[in-house]
Amino acid sequence: MLAVIGDMVQDIVVWCAEAWQHATDTQCRIHMMRGGSAANVAAFATRHCPTRFIGCVGDDPAGRALVAELEGHGVDVRVQVRGVTGVVVVMVAVDGERSLFPSRGASGELQAIAPDWLDDVGLLHVTGYSLQGEPAASSIIDAARRVRAAGGRVCLDASSAGMIAHCGVDAFRARVLELAPDIISANRDEAELLQLTADGGPGTFLARLADTIVLARAGANPTCIWRGSELIAEVPVPPIAEIRDLTGAGDAFNAGFLAALADNDLVQACRAGHALAGQVIACPGAALKR
Repeated sequence: MLAVIGDMVQDIVVWCAEAWQHATDTQCRIHMMRGGSAANVAAFATRHCPTRFIGCVGDDPAGRALVAELEGHGVDVRVQVRGVTGVVVVMVAVDGERSLFPSRGASGELQAIAPDWLDDVGLLHVTGYSLQGEPAASSIIDAARRVRAAGGRVCLDASSAGMIAHCGVDAFRARVLELAPDIISANRDEAELLQLTADGGPGTFLARLADTIVLARAGANPTCIWRGSELIAEVPVPPIAEIRDLTGAGDAFNAGFLAALADNDLVQACRAGHALAGQVIACPGAALKR
């Protein structure tokens, strides 16, 4: 089973119809939907493999609604309940690029994870957002160690260059080393900030992750698969006809990749990730095109 640990929040997705107008009205469309990188991955992946979500939501109507929505996708949802459910405002420009304004709320309050929540987990996916603070970081690192001790694998998504900078690059790297992921997925900005890559080649941090597979995503350019300083493959991204909202594209890639990883063919798994991501970027927020 694939398990995903991390945030589940309420997303307020603002599609700007024009350039942002400071101190006055900006024409837009607003969408309310389930968000959180981990919850998005779980919702996308469960279409292709058995998937469990582990996280924390508030003791409020929003938290209960988010749990019900994710269960409606067929996800096995295991949540702790405390505090107030998080909210993220996502501002999407006319070119599809987005800016995020997160208030994580209960998502950052995840505590020690019950042993039975990790039963039958062969692959654990962790979002970088979950490593930025306590008690969530220590709880998730402990869960990763338990999964690995039982013979499973661990994947980390770097999540956000802005979040890593706020956390502190050295501090975030230290948590990555504690997590000891088998796989890291990162976009260009995240990979360069962490020094997973540098000028298109291997970065200095890769030397400390010699056995880790790194998926260096680069938008419309090929995804590079690294193992340490060795470039294993470059996987082209198919052309996309319509790009309106990049929210959730990385989550969809991770879901497609992880769901296809059972065959241990990294190139084919990357292709599955690209295909799923291509279905998301024409839709508001982290949703699949219907």
